[in-house]
Amino acid sequence: MKKLLLMSLMAVAMSANAEDKNEILVDNDDVVANEGGIKLTKDDDNDNWSMHFALGVNIPQKADGCSFAPFRSWEFNLTLLQYDYTPKKSKTTLSAGLGFNWRAYTLSGHNNCFVKGGDYVGIMDVKSAYKTFASAVGDGSNLENLSSNISTTAISMPLLIKQRFSKSFAISLGAQLNWNFYSRIHNYYEVGDDDVDTYTKKIGQRPFTVDVLGILHFGKLGVYCKYSPMSVLKKDRGVEFKSFAAGIYF
Repeated sequence: MKKLLLMSLMAVAMSANAEDKNEILVDNDDVVANEGGIKLTKDDDNDNWSMHFALGVNIPQKADGCSFAPFRSWEFNLTLLQYDYTPKKSKTTLSAGLGFNWRAYTLSGHNNCFVKGGDYVGIMDVKSAYKTFASAVGDGSNLENLSSNISTTAISMPLLIKQRFSKSFAISLGAQLNWNFYSRIHNYYEVGDDDVDTYTKKIGQRPFTVDVLGILHFGKLGVYCKYSPMSVLKKDRGVEFKSFAAGIYF
């Protein structure tokens, strides 16, 4: 009887252990299935290809005499192709991607604008800078709704380490490498019934920058923050400012 009871307990224990293992496997599958982005391949325990995008607000830091409007300064990041590798029986995923990043930094108010003089980008008030606009502006007194920003476009490469803590929560940390191949100043204003856009290219952006990137994953949706320790423009090529961005990640 004792032997029979012992054998029954061992059978129950082994069954429970097997159920736990199966549950863990199901949990891992659920975690993979609940991750955000667009899957480009079928779910696999180790290798996956995916696409992701992020939309956030730019908050320039350490601005040199600049006053920016955060909710008029945006960034958009599209990772066209990302490779994710998860070692067997691990909750850690290593990722490398390739995509595009667009950022805009807009001055606050409607009285100042970015102006390029020679090789230097500075900020001037409208009346001082009116010669850079159409002659219809005159002394700048009839210019309305001025909006002035610097934007950059880059080929980006995010390199991330993701650690899962549950089915619906994970943290990613890493860096984003950027090749900033294009930048411009965009000044928009109204004169009477006319809308006028002016663009200035080759403003001396840093060609290569590195960002520190962190993401909190809540199921399919995430929240990210990104800090750029390098200034947007090259040293001595214009007003200096750095960028902090935060937004949603999918």
